[in-house]
This record gives sequence, C-alpha cells and structure tokens, in this order.
Amino acid sequence: MSLAVFPQPKYWQPQAGVFALPSQWPEQALNCSSLFPSWVEETLNVALSPQQFEISISPTQVKVRYGCTQGRLYALYVLKQLCQHDSDLPCGQIIDAPDYPERGILLDISRDKIPSLTHLFSLIDLWSELRINQLQLYTEHTFAWSQHQTVWADKSPMTADEIQQVDQYCQSKGIELIINVATFGHMERWLAHPEYKHLAEQTTGFYDQRGDFRPFSFGLNPVSDESVNFVSGLIDELVPNFTSQTININFDETMDLGVSASKAACEATSKGQVYVDYLNKILKLTRAKGLHTQIFSDMLFQYPDILAQLPSNLTLLNWGYEADHPYDEEHQQLAKTGLPFHVVVSTCCFASVSGRWQNAKTHMLRAAKSGLRFGATGYQISEWGDMGHAQQDIFPYAGYIYGAGLAWNIEQNEQADITFWLNHFVCQGDEQAAFWALRLQDIYLDLGIDTPNACFLGPLLFDQKFRRHLRRSENLTDAGFDRAQDQITPCLEELSQGATTAIREQLIFTAKLLHHGVLLGKQMLQQNTRAIEEFDSASKQLLAADLAPLLPQYKALWLATNRAGGLADSVGRLEYLHGLYTQST
Repeated sequence: MSLAVFPQPKYWQPQAGVFALPSQWPEQALNCSSLFPSWVEETLNVALSPQQFEISISPTQVKVRYGCTQGRLYALYVLKQLCQHDSDLPCGQIIDAPDYPERGILLDISRDKIPSLTHLFSLIDLWSELRINQLQLYTEHTFAWSQHQTVWADKSPMTADEIQQVDQYCQSKGIELIINVATFGHMERWLAHPEYKHLAEQTTGFYDQRGDFRPFSFGLNPVSDESVNFVSGLIDELVPNFTSQTININFDETMDLGVSASKAACEATSKGQVYVDYLNKILKLTRAKGLHTQIFSDMLFQYPDILAQLPSNLTLLNWGYEADHPYDEEHQQLAKTGLPFHVVVSTCCFASVSGRWQNAKTHMLRAAKSGLRFGATGYQISEWGDMGHAQQDIFPYAGYIYGAGLAWNIEQNEQADITFWLNHFVCQGDEQAAFWALRLQDIYLDLGIDTPNACFLGPLLFDQKFRRHLRRSENLTDAGFDRAQDQITPCLEELSQGATTAIREQLIFTAKLLHHGVLLGKQMLQQNTRAIEEFDSASKQLLAADLAPLLPQYKALWLATNRAGGLADSVGRLEYLHGLYTQST
C-alpha cells in the first residue's frame, strides 16, 4: 500500500484505523517557520540523522519527530499532502530520510531565459515541496556587475538586490542558494565584446570535440594574469549577495584550450597541467573568501593525468545527459580521488522544443543508482537553455519531479506515476494537460531520427544558422514525420476544447511549433535537400505563412513568466528561419 505523498517514504507501516481530521489543513504556503496544526504533537529529536523525520498516526493522535529544521519542513509537506488527499489520515508509521543528502536544481539563466521573480519564487515553492535543498542559477553574463554594463545591457540581469531576495526566500524554504559563475569556458557572451577580447584564448574560431568549426571566442586565456584579475572582480562583487559558503566556478567544456594564447604552455607541459594550474589560481581566490568550490568534472576525463593532483577543497559535479552515459566508469574514477562528488542529470528539454522524456527517465535512474553505488553525496537536476531556451515552462516540471523523487529515495520512487504527480503539483487537475506535457516530450521517438543530444526538431527550427546537429542527423523518413503528426493532431484537438489555461496555451503553441517542424522536415525529403535556400518558392511561401503567426505567440508566452532580456536572441533564431523562407530563391 503506497501513500498519497511524493516523494514516497523509505518506510511506511500501515496500521488499522484512521485519524479523523478535526480541521482542514490551512491553505497557505509552507516554509521553515510554519506551524503544525494544533492536533499534531511535534518533537525535536537530535538522535535522528540530518533531514530524517518520523510520523506516527494513530486513531487518537499524530506525532512528528525530526532531527533538524529541514526534516521538520518535510514532515509538514507529508501531512499537507495526506490532508489534501483525504479527510482522514491512514494510521501507521512513516520513517524517512534521503538517499542523497544534497539534492539540487541547476537552472540556466544565461541562455537566454531568466524567470521573473514571481515565477522563480513559484518554482522554489515546488522544489521545496519536492525536498530539493540546493539551487544554483547558472550565470555567465546575466548578473548586473557594476563595472561590466556592456555585457548585460538589454539582458534583464539579476541584480544584487534580487539575488539577496532569492537567497532569503530560498532560506525560508530549506534551500541553499549556491553561488554560480562561469570562469573559464562558455565565456563567448563576454568575449564577443571588443573590450574583453584581450582575455580570450583565441579570436579566430576553433574546432570543437565533434570537429565542427565555431567561429567565435569561447574560453578565457588561462595563462594570463589578466584573466585571473578579471575573474577575481566577478567573484568579489557576486559573492556578498549570498549566504552560502559554496561556489560553483564551472570549468566545464574548455573546448578551445591550447588553440592560441595557451598553446605554448600546453605544448611545454600538457593541456591538463595548464587546466589545473589555472584552477589553482582561481581556487586561491575562493579560499581567500572562505568558500568551498565546485567544478564540473567532464574535463578531468579528458586529462586523467591530473586526477591525482586535484586540490582538496573541491566537490566534483559529474554531468551526463544520455541514456548510455558511462556513469559507473566515471564515478569509479572520481571515487578514487577521495573528493566528494555529485551526479548531475538533466530534464532533457534543451535543444528539443518539448524534450526527450524517455531519455530523461532512463539516464536519471541510471545516474542515481550509479552515484549511490560509488559514494556520490549529491544529485543535481539541470535545466539548460541551449538553442535559445525554446522549451515552454511546462516541460521541465516532469524532470524536476522524477529527479527529486530519485534523489530522495530511489527504490520507492523509480516507478512513480509522473503524470499523476505532474497533474497534482502543476496542472491542477487538468489530466489532459498533464498527459500531453509528457507525451509531446516523446515526439523524438516517433520521428526515429538520430540527432546528437537533441530532438531533431530542436536544431531544425532553432539552429539554422550553424546547422551543426542537422549535419549529423540520420534516418529522416516520411513515416517518422507522419508518426509524429499522428500525435500532434489529437493533441491540438483535445487541448483546444474546454477552458483556456496558461499551461494549455503553452502546450498548444508547442504542438503547433512541432507541426511546423514536421512540415519543414517533410519538405526536406520532398525537395531532396536540407538547405532551405534551395527550396522552390512555393514551398517557402507556404512555410513562411505557417511560421509567421507563431512568432508573436512565442514572444507573448515568454513574457508571461520570464524577463524580456534574452527574448530577442531566442526568437531571433525563429526569425532567422523565417528569413530563409522569405529570401528570394
């Protein structure tokens, strides 16, 4: 017998009888200072482990014991959910504690979507109820640094005051807001401006790990004191706005390391040595502020010779977002370092319009089991914005819910009914919306197109300028496009009936956008080319007419919950596609 709570507890021993609720659960948001109803007897028991709680329900009383403030909050959420489900509480005993002590969300606010404070606070409310206890806002250029207005102009950045508000709100919800700032790779939004070019590793473009040429500056020059001084300034201004004593400096995907400015140094020693030497310089800055530091671990596998010389004040974040990712192999290597490490998974909505749900579920579960097997202490759920953060707000919720369940307790939550809980937490009783919010994420399976790390329709619609993924996509077929359309059509028909809601508007828009992708894909087959420029005029006119009304809808949906900054860059990707349709043949 399962309980009507999420995440499901580690231990639930039902007993005969029920406790008749003397009063309804008050309709109010919960936080760490919320009171239990008068009919609950609560006790702090320091003998319990951190975050552990126990709930005993008999026909005459409800007792709660907890070991810390977070455990108390989680017990509150359990009782709230039980009261929402029924007017009587089932008798029995709950004993619960997490598999992973650190359970986080890593939200991309740099490509290109920054949620409004109202929307972010609503997300924090949900994450807290899902027992998430850490949050990172992935930051490249979207903080309002006083000395760097050029880079964040028109991007609606997070201000110091707003970060402090978010930090305070997170604290009230049992969540630590961890400092996050890019300090090595992924600096292209800085280095695109002339005044920062001198900090770049290279200024002429480079070939990435797949052999694709990227015609822009990407990473900082790690052998330059100017880079260290620049990063020092970023940290000095950002850190005081947080109460956390942990900072993630990222250090991932340093793809152009050794191309130009650091080439001689890399040849004299190795890329790995240059990497770790620069790391030590940045760690000197964070240690001076009393901070514990996190980095992503992906480059460590590229330079395994440095694993043995990593400094001690580090936590390693190991990301992998595909169903076949070699978690065991990597976690085994990280365990040998003796450093704490976390597993980082993904909602898999990035670069995919709606997402890749089966891939998300599979890799989340494999990562969770592997992390526990090799001693990981944390489980982080990332929501990235590659290719313009084009996914509507509804889609990552499923990943948040499932990932949080696994982070809390794998055994009891790996088979969770995510459609049910998506409906409960987000869709507010709209079962059709909950169904399609998951089903549209599996359009990539209907298509059957092999595309690196994405659903084919994502780069098809949002990366026509570079077409890196499109060149590597295989198995485009009319049958696959028809299978996808066979799902899109009933989605539009069902969701267009009944009352209009914000979630239904997002789903209907996404279905229309996916439909446009199907039309475009079928035209590529019919015209025997993936170059839209080579389409005949009549086909381009039809596609232009289909896409045009979606552009203002995209903007309106974005602005309903997110800041204006970044919208021009994101919608510009669709406008670029529309421009290909309207240019002369």
